Amino acid sequence: MSKILVIGGAGYIGAHICQSLVENGYSVRIFDDFSNGLHRRIDGKFTDLVEANILDRSALIGAMEGIDSVIHLAAKKSVEESVSNPLKYYEHNVGGTLNILAAMAVKKVGKIVFSSTAAVYAPSEKSSIDETDLLAPLSPYGATKVMAEELIKSVGAAEGFSTISLRFFNVVGSTKIEFADNSKDNLVPKVFAAIKRGESPEIYGSDYPTKDGTCIRDYIHVADLADSHLSALKRVESAIVHEAYNVGSGKGYSVKVMIDQISVSMNKELTPKLCPRRAGDIPQLIASISKIERELGWKPKRSLKEMIDSAWQAEAGNS
Repeated sequence: MSKILVIGGAGYIGAHICQSLVENGYSVRIFDDFSNGLHRRIDGKFTDLVEANILDRSALIGAMEGIDSVIHLAAKKSVEESVSNPLKYYEHNVGGTLNILAAMAVKKVGKIVFSSTAAVYAPSEKSSIDETDLLAPLSPYGATKVMAEELIKSVGAAEGFSTISLRFFNVVGSTKIEFADNSKDNLVPKVFAAIKRGESPEIYGSDYPTKDGTCIRDYIHVADLADSHLSALKRVESAIVHEAYNVGSGKGYSVKVMIDQISVSMNKELTPKLCPRRAGDIPQLIASISKIERELGWKPKRSLKEMIDSAWQAEAGNS
């Protein structure tokens, strides 16, 4: 049985991946500092846990003992905070990745799947973004992910590792109540939080050149995202590769469409508050997923309704 070190395994996405790994016959060790992760996601489910930070290289080296492959999800991820405190982001997202690679080299662990982001891409007028498009991020957060990808690829080539970076688009939904998304930055939990406070959900910008004037983004169910990690893991296990893949639904949904679906899923009338545009928001960002479909045989299965219904069930269960 292969043993996988999931770094950031107590996070929203990490917990879903850990569950999927176990269901598919893998053994899991979680490495997490619980700065974003939650004990409720892993207590009673996973016993092999290293509670430490990726800035602690010696803890990482210890955690690599007996490990076959690494899934690296640990990162600071607020675009806004990365602008005001870029040092923190370079230290954790780049320095932490370097520590992970160094620990892998020491312990001869030669396979890694890295969670990257659509924020690595330059703003584009294209109807969908593919992996050959320009990497020129707008934020220090995106820049740290580009640097981490490059580190993984160059160190991987030198050390003989097999490496895949997965560029996530917007992740929604949950498979268990305790796995709910607790991010303050993601649209769906932000809408739930506003409703909980008795406020109207906010739409930033209603004058974009889109069908309804609101930004369009690609949303993917977290269970589909977990499946993509399994597909990537199988590839790094079977061959030496150095690849990057988009992971999205390949479909675009506007902010208004998202809030309308939240309203239906909650069975509650919602009247969004229209606010000015936010700096750095582009009108449309949709993934081209033909490369991952072609090369890894992965494709998303769940609909927008399933994403929002499951997110609301988890939110309601934690209220």
